[in-house]
Amino acid sequence: MKYLIIAVVFLILPSTLFSQQRFDLDVYASRFDSIPIGIVDFSSTNDLEVERNAPWEVVASDFDFSGRFHVVSTPEYDSALFIDNGVGIYIDGEYTIEGDNITIECYLRDVATRNLIIGKKYSGDVRFLRNMAHRYANEVVEMLFGERGIFESKIVFVRTEGARKNIAIMDFDGHNQKLLTNTNVINIFPKFSDNNNILWSSYQRGKPDIFRGSITDGAHEIFIYNRAMQVSPSVSRIDGTIAFGCSRAGTLDIYTANADGSNVRRLTVTRGIDTSPSWSPNGRQIAFTSDRSGRPQIYIMDADGANQERVTFEGRYNDAPAWSPRGDKIAYVSMGLGGRFDIWTVSPDGSDHFQVTKDMRGSNEYPTWAPDGSLIAFTSIVGDRSDLYVIRPDGSNLRRVTTSGDVGMPDWSDF
Repeated sequence: MKYLIIAVVFLILPSTLFSQQRFDLDVYASRFDSIPIGIVDFSSTNDLEVERNAPWEVVASDFDFSGRFHVVSTPEYDSALFIDNGVGIYIDGEYTIEGDNITIECYLRDVATRNLIIGKKYSGDVRFLRNMAHRYANEVVEMLFGERGIFESKIVFVRTEGARKNIAIMDFDGHNQKLLTNTNVINIFPKFSDNNNILWSSYQRGKPDIFRGSITDGAHEIFIYNRAMQVSPSVSRIDGTIAFGCSRAGTLDIYTANADGSNVRRLTVTRGIDTSPSWSPNGRQIAFTSDRSGRPQIYIMDADGANQERVTFEGRYNDAPAWSPRGDKIAYVSMGLGGRFDIWTVSPDGSDHFQVTKDMRGSNEYPTWAPDGSLIAFTSIVGDRSDLYVIRPDGSNLRRVTTSGDVGMPDWSDF
C-alpha cells in the first residue's frame, strides 16, 4: 500500500530577502480582517497534467472556506489584477507526475518583487493530492496567523437512508465521504474520542448502547451497555472521561465513565430529563440539556456534578449544547416562535445571547465547532432533506458544504 509521504520541507530565502525590504508576513496579516491573497495555476514540469484535485484549486477553496482570506485566482501572474485587489502576496507552484506518484512545489511570493518568501515541497501517491494541498494551506495559515489550520480536520455524521441511520465521515469540506458503519439499525450521536476513534449510540441490541470504533478501518465494538439506554456520548479532550445520558435510574440523567468505560458515576439527580452533555475545553465543566424547569434549557455543572446552574432563559426549547474550543461560548439550538430551530451562542455565565443563523428556509440543528473556533458547522433541514452548512460565530460567511440531503448530527474533529 502506498502512503502519503511528506517530503523534506525546505525553506528558500534569497539573499535579497535578508535586506530591510524583506516582506513582513506579520505586518501584512495584521492589516486586514480578510487577507488578500493571489493564487496562480501551477505548471507541470513534464506535460503530464492533473486530472482532478488541482492543488492550486484546493488551496484556494480552503482559504475561501475559512473566511479569513480574500482569494484572487488567475491562470497566470497578473500584477495589475493583484494590485487592483490589494493583494500583496501570492502562491504559485509546479508539479511533477511520475506514474502513480506526484511531487508538488508550492511557493509563497511577494507581489511587488515576485521574490520567494517561502517554499514547501510535498510528495506522495497521486490519490493523496488533496491531502498535500490541505497540508500546504495549513502551513500558510500558521505562517500568517501563528495558529494551526483546520484543513486536515474531519467531520463524522449520521447518514440517513430510509429507516437506516449509519455513521459516516468526511473531510471538513465535504469531500471523501465514507461509511464507518453499515447496518440496518439506527446509529446516532457520533462523537470523536480522539483523532482516530469515535463513540456513538447504536440500536444494534434493540435499544441505544454506546459503541466505540475506528475511523481508519471501521472496526467497532459495544462499549458502554446495560439494561438502560445510553445516549449522547461526549469525551473530555483532557483525560478521555466520557459523559453520556443514561436511564439507569428511570429517566435520563448525566453520567460519566473513565476512558475505558469503567467507574460509571451519576452526576444529575432530577425528575426531569438530563441529556446531551458537552465538555468544556479545560475538562472542568459540562454543559447539558435539562427540562427540570418545565422546558428544555441549557445548564452547566462542574465535572463532578457540583454547582449546576441554568444558562439559558430565552427560547421555548433549547438543546444540543456545544462548547467552543476557546471556552468562551456555548453554541446550542433554540426553537423560535414559528417552531423552527436556529443556532445561538451564549457565554458560560449566561450573558451575551446571540442568534447565529437567521433567515434560512430550514430548521438548523446540532452545532459543532471547528477546532480553532472560527466556524460552526450544523445541519439545516428542509422537508425530508438535511445538509451540512458552516458559518462564522458572528453569523457571517454562511456556506453550504453538502448537497446529498442525508447528513445529520455532525461532530468536528480536533486538528
